[in-house]
Amino acid sequence: MTDDTTILVDTQLEREDAAAAAMDLYRRLVGDGTLGAQPSDEVSPRFRTLDDRLAGTGTGIHAVTIHANGHRWVADDRGGARLVDGGRENGIFCRYDGGFVVQCPDCHYDLSLGDEGSEALEEALAVWCDTPDSAYVACPACATWTPLTTWRSPRHDFAVGHFGISLHGRQLRELIHSGGTHASFALRHQLGDLAGEYTVIFSRG
Repeated sequence: MTDDTTILVDTQLEREDAAAAAMDLYRRLVGDGTLGAQPSDEVSPRFRTLDDRLAGTGTGIHAVTIHANGHRWVADDRGGARLVDGGRENGIFCRYDGGFVVQCPDCHYDLSLGDEGSEALEEALAVWCDTPDSAYVACPACATWTPLTTWRSPRHDFAVGHFGISLHGRQLRELIHSGGTHASFALRHQLGDLAGEYTVIFSRG
């Protein structure tokens, strides 16, 4: 199934804390009746929403994927799910077609894969998968080296982080509007983004 998706990414959480954060969110959303306890499958796991309003917002989200870098969901022996090491999660979140634009945090220069000077971005993405703390990008405009996690996408189509939440069913543009709405604040809070700091990505998946 391919549908509109909103992804919230915590770009600050350390890799060793991602699985605990994912399990905590899973237990909370299953415990309050928001999500079903078992994923749809173990290859592309989605937890079905039992209350598609998600905190009463009427979002139309029909499933949620909870991502923890370097981990995958499996069924447990109690009718629920748990995280184990391994799987496809690499902490890179982008558009379904792989195209994206990122911006230097210092000079705000726009950069895409394939652009002149994008070799450092390509290398940083490769490094991220093995040693994320060493993933730095050299801006071709200002020559400043900055962590890959600090490069933001002005089009909301890219982020890296060890913990993320995919909301399947709609692209929730209200999450990026200046000031936000009561419903968007409530949704962020329900998903654990109490400070409103998670990066928002729009995709299809």
